[in-house]
Amino acid sequence: MRPPAPKPPPPPASSSSSYSRREPRPENPLLLLPSCRAAKLSLGCPLLDRLLSGGLPAASVTEIAGESATGKTQLCLQLALLAPQSPLSASSLFLHSDLPFPLHRLRRLAPKSCPNILDHVLVAAAHSPAELLSLLARAQRLLSDPGRSPHRLPIRLILLDSIASLFRADFDASPADLRRRSALFFKISAKLKELAYRHQCVVVVTNQVVDVVERDAGNTVAWSSGRRVSPALGIAWANCVNTRLFLTRELDGDGAGGSARRRMRVAFAPHLPEQSCEFVIRRDGVFGIEPPQR
Repeated sequence: MRPPAPKPPPPPASSSSSYSRREPRPENPLLLLPSCRAAKLSLGCPLLDRLLSGGLPAASVTEIAGESATGKTQLCLQLALLAPQSPLSASSLFLHSDLPFPLHRLRRLAPKSCPNILDHVLVAAAHSPAELLSLLARAQRLLSDPGRSPHRLPIRLILLDSIASLFRADFDASPADLRRRSALFFKISAKLKELAYRHQCVVVVTNQVVDVVERDAGNTVAWSSGRRVSPALGIAWANCVNTRLFLTRELDGDGAGGSARRRMRVAFAPHLPEQSCEFVIRRDGVFGIEPPQR
């Protein structure tokens, strides 16, 4: 008689340590977003950085929208001067469509302790969407070969001031022109996002506003200077950016003679709640104001 086959040994008991390695752990899904994991560029103010959870994220496109005199260009100039001194240790590429470039304001903001800081700010003018796309193609080569200028830090900040100025002319309200304009939006935003993600750049785009007369059709709406306004270029452009910051202002007193109270609001962002912070524009930059204690 053939002896019975030996029974296979029982599987070893799992230890608590191996079990804990396989057990899924709860994790905030917002922390998995690229905008949360990426490096961030400080705005140079603890209150504004707190509003933005540390600053503007790399590998992402941030829009700063607002009417004239709300501080959009001032913020861009401030960021260009902060980038070389930040943990990013980066130069900036400042693309401007409004002439002339505010060089006097940039020099006034530049810290006297860093006399060579303007060497890390590259400036170029774009007068049309075609010129902008050409500049972004050249920027691709510049970012891919950072060793061309050994005395300049690598470019990791791209500023565009402003996107709306490029579309003031050459387009009307016909369906064909609206389709052509939307196609240019998507082409420009795709190139900006490619540069942001491939080179881990912080990309900032400013936008102007238009008055809202009828319903907003899904776009961001806010009150500014007593007007109901919305970022220019409509919902098509709104879908092209990752984060939108809306700058508004309210005049105290009798209009031009009174002071203005400005506010930065997170309109939408994948990693931030909708919140806001009051700020002021001083000779040395843009700074948040601590809310009064209740």
